[in-house]
Amino acid sequence: MLTLSILPVWAFMYVRALEPPTVQASGPLGAGATAYNQCSSCHGGSGEGGVGYSFQDGAVLLTFPHIEDQLRWVKFGSEAYIAAGVEIPGDPNRVGGPHIAGATGVMPAGASGLGLSDVEILAVVCHERYDLGGAAHEGLEFEQWCSEASEIFIALEAGTATFANIHEQFEGVLQIGEAPRAGTSANG
Repeated sequence: MLTLSILPVWAFMYVRALEPPTVQASGPLGAGATAYNQCSSCHGGSGEGGVGYSFQDGAVLLTFPHIEDQLRWVKFGSEAYIAAGVEIPGDPNRVGGPHIAGATGVMPAGASGLGLSDVEILAVVCHERYDLGGAAHEGLEFEQWCSEASEIFIALEAGTATFANIHEQFEGVLQIGEAPRAGTSANG
């Protein structure tokens, strides 16, 4: 009788042991998945879009072929772009047409509106590009910006770099700067 009474507990534990363990991402992707909660009300929990644009199926990579342009957009938000007279934060030659600042509502500034630091903005953008946007977890951009061993992420986290000076510290990085500016095309 005792054996029969513990059989349901044993069955439950056996089934749980057969399930593969859940892998928790660390580094920029792990931090980005957590910080993205603030973005999901506009962009959707899976990046499917809503008030804000969709990230899925590579759409975010079409809009922002260079991660630096997306980082700048998230940091300053649409109101700063409009005030600066910058109409296109991403690729001006985007297939399907460029995305225009303010066209789908307000993109809050990550730094002031959402209270995100540069390292948190990088983490969110990595999550948007690689986890939600479908970019492969490989290549120079991924290794340099979004991998667990990203020296840029480590420097931002340690406070030895900021978006204002990151281009001076790492080779091949486009200037993000301290104000909105026009995005760059995939070819340039």
